[in-house]
Amino acid sequence: MSNAELKNTLYKLSSIMRKPANHIVEADIKGFFDNVNHDMLLEFLSIRVKDSSLIFLIKRFLKAGYIDNNLLVETDVGTPQGSILSPLLANIFLHYVLDSWFEQEVKTHTRGYCELVRYADDYVCLVQYKDDANKIVSALYKRFNKYGLTLHPNKTRVFSFGRFEKQNANSWNRKANTFTFLGFTHFCDKTRKGYFKVGRKTAMKKFRAKIKELNIWLKQIRNLIPTKIQK
Repeated sequence: MSNAELKNTLYKLSSIMRKPANHIVEADIKGFFDNVNHDMLLEFLSIRVKDSSLIFLIKRFLKAGYIDNNLLVETDVGTPQGSILSPLLANIFLHYVLDSWFEQEVKTHTRGYCELVRYADDYVCLVQYKDDANKIVSALYKRFNKYGLTLHPNKTRVFSFGRFEKQNANSWNRKANTFTFLGFTHFCDKTRKGYFKVGRKTAMKKFRAKIKELNIWLKQIRNLIPTKIQK
């Protein structure tokens, strides 16, 4: 996906500042790319693609397998890791499994505002009422089970977030909730005029990993160029 799509996703997430979103549903699909159902994916592709030859080629691509220790490992589920086609196929799969379902079913069965923000297999739901958020979590479990996928129980949660989060956190003597999405930690912040806004900074885990990579690179190149002798 392009940087423009990433920016559009983050902008959509910023609707928390304009809409009555008070809760976040954060969910993680366990081993998504390794568990995509081939038959269901091909069925989704056939909705818009009528070229049977192209569908056949994609099927061969999915079933090609991979080499491990000089042995061919057949693949019955999942999309090939590292392939430029895999993110596209995964996005199509989630469009029908998640996006369309959320628009047509979830939004019509909630009493308040709710919005899905997704980038590839990472997504969060912005929800107005907590009871709606809990219902959405239950519905997500059932929806993904239907298509051979499962949510990670330790990475799926509902928590308060929005313009009243800091005030509520102070009342309950706790820290205001934050969440990590697309490599950024999002937190409740204020503008210069004192209005609520969503703050954003690089996630600490990602930041530390990049610092470690930088240090390794510096150690590798620091003696490659001789130091000039000052006269």
